[in-house]
Amino acid sequence: MLLVAVAALALLLGLQAATQWRAPLTRAVPATQPVLEALCQTLDCQQALPTNPNDVVIDSSVLLRLGPGMYGFHVVLRNQTALEVASPAIELTLTDIHDQVLVRRVLLPHEWPRPTASLPAGAEWSLQFELAFDGIEGRVMTGYRAILFYP
Repeated sequence: MLLVAVAALALLLGLQAATQWRAPLTRAVPATQPVLEALCQTLDCQQALPTNPNDVVIDSSVLLRLGPGMYGFHVVLRNQTALEVASPAIELTLTDIHDQVLVRRVLLPHEWPRPTASLPAGAEWSLQFELAFDGIEGRVMTGYRAILFYP
């Protein structure tokens, strides 16, 4: 009877660990994703998408000046993994000739022209923004940086 109780408790501990660390487990062993999703539906938990900063990269980006304080920003994001991942935020920073920050803007996934909470496995996502920046009139923008991050 004691061995049955120990086995049952070990099984429950394993299930709790699998639900607690389901995102890293799914990332390490992608084949476990359907099983963990079914387990989460049964236990009424939420299956969080992976948010590793190295999963999504900027494939290409272009910043064009459209007019005074107006810019067009085109960026292509690529999910490098075999898993669906959460959409990252994009930080766009305009700089001057001395690489000093003129203005910085964070573009969250729900603010994108085509909002999406996730990026499919191996997919590319092309985005086109039209941005207005106040307070940079009279200052010369010579460069920009675009980085991805998870808030």
